Amino acid sequence: MVEELIVTQTVSRAGRKRVVKTPEARRADIMRAGLEVFRSIGFAEATIADITSAAGMGKGSFYLYFETKDHVLGALWEEYVNKFVATTEEILARGGAWWPTIDELLTALIDHAVEHAELHRLVYGSANAKALELCRASNARVIDLICEFVTRGAAAGAFRTRQPAWTFRMIYHAADGLLDDLIAGGAPLDTAEITRSVLELAHRSLGDVVVVHGA
Repeated sequence: MVEELIVTQTVSRAGRKRVVKTPEARRADIMRAGLEVFRSIGFAEATIADITSAAGMGKGSFYLYFETKDHVLGALWEEYVNKFVATTEEILARGGAWWPTIDELLTALIDHAVEHAELHRLVYGSANAKALELCRASNARVIDLICEFVTRGAAAGAFRTRQPAWTFRMIYHAADGLLDDLIAGGAPLDTAEITRSVLELAHRSLGDVVVVHGA
């Protein structure tokens, strides 16, 4: 963690003015600049010089916060995941019934992904292996949270599957893969239809007798 405050110069009508930014603010500047650069020229073509130029700082300042551009993309994805982790924890804290809760979690997951479709496109469409590894490490936090919920639901008799945690991992990766394919295709996303399909898969996989025999 960088302890010192970073001082930058801006020009105002009154002349030159000292602006003090915290390390957190400067890190956020780099992340926002990185996202802008990745969108405009692509992750593969982007350089650290491009990012620092967009952020309005010297190249040397970059290394106070990130090792590589891969870590910038990883941080952007971690920020995305953190927001959904907070949503997941909020939903789970309500203590609702098992099936409505899994429906709400998956619906929120899809809505969050569609809202951040451009970031999905960047990560899964152009990121290299190192950046993808960083992103997958963040994904594990969401998966583990919901796997624990599904495991408790199976123990309570709500979900009927031999391996509840494995089953949910398959549901998650199926939904994630579908979203990535649709987002990469560039066509308008039918969020309602995506949600219906994912929920149908989840109900069938987790042993909802009504859905399985009533379909």
